[in-house]
Amino acid sequence: MNPKLFNGRRLEGILPVAALLLASVLLSGACTRNVFVPVLVSAPVDVGEHINTIAVVDRTTPGDSGDNPSGEKQSARQSGLHREASQRAVEGLVRTLEQSPKYSSVTRTAERLTTPVTMGQWPPPLSWTEIEGLAARYNSDAVLVLEAFDTDFMITDGGIMSVPSGNPRRVSSPADVSRSRSGTSGDIPRSRVRAGGVVGIKLGFRLYDPVNRSVADEFMFNHHARWEAQGNPVQMVVGGIIDHRNAVIDASFESGVIYGERISPLWITLNRDFFTRGRGDIDFNTGVRRATVNDWEGAMDAWYRSVDSDKRKTAGRSAYNLALMHEIEGDLERALEWARYSYSDYRIKRARNYAAMLEIRIAEQQIAGEQLR
Repeated sequence: MNPKLFNGRRLEGILPVAALLLASVLLSGACTRNVFVPVLVSAPVDVGEHINTIAVVDRTTPGDSGDNPSGEKQSARQSGLHREASQRAVEGLVRTLEQSPKYSSVTRTAERLTTPVTMGQWPPPLSWTEIEGLAARYNSDAVLVLEAFDTDFMITDGGIMSVPSGNPRRVSSPADVSRSRSGTSGDIPRSRVRAGGVVGIKLGFRLYDPVNRSVADEFMFNHHARWEAQGNPVQMVVGGIIDHRNAVIDASFESGVIYGERISPLWITLNRDFFTRGRGDIDFNTGVRRATVNDWEGAMDAWYRSVDSDKRKTAGRSAYNLALMHEIEGDLERALEWARYSYSDYRIKRARNYAAMLEIRIAEQQIAGEQLR
């Protein structure tokens, strides 16, 4: 996911969700444990509160060579790998949109429109007559079109890695015999070939809003992924082709996910921690044990008592743990109060950073709420 500000909103029934997540609590240090908190983050681009259903269309099929001077060349590239890769990009997009609470329906249409331009270039926008027809046909609020798509693959490094020990490996296949360097039929040196490269995906989307007759979003970007493989010479000749194909397809899927995240409020999981050592305080330790067995409410009750401990570190850590409990409940304002109290009155350094995180979440909370209205 691209870096962006965290935000959240009050979640109904969050305690049962948190209880399930706490089953994955892991030891992270001598005096703290990790817990995973579900958080709703806003989309970098707000497409409009009236857009709740989307139809997805692919417009990257090359036109006839008569309309496009490079049509013949593009048609050859579109067949096979290029066509499959573009479909994987659409699949990654659709899966991401379906995971967002904003969209009630995402339709992956069978439409494959032709593009009048060279592969990977922006075509002119579709007419509003076409867009309105597609929106009506698929009963959608907006039409999201893959307008440009291209792939590239480049070998950046490679070499032969010799295996220093042992005698030449005996083989019996004709292919291996033909590659023998020893001069003895059936013997080849023990060596492996290594290759590395970069997959490049270039794609562009337009999100058409037929209600306002405007383009809600238009974005073209490049996504790159590293590719590596190694094996004996025969494996690399045969398997390298397969690995290259898979690398392009996987990178295409990732590129679709990246754009989907651009226009989708999504749930993510944040890693938080709570203190587990309270200098022998009975109530504090009771809270830790209750939290360990998913009894969050019981843990809060115990930490509300231990926050009055005459041991400053225990009281400060109790305040910090209570801040986390309130964040899990969705009460960010109350969580911030306890985090600030933990730092200002008891100098729990971890609480200062936690308070800053909560301030960011509170500032962004309104954005996510507006995007989901």
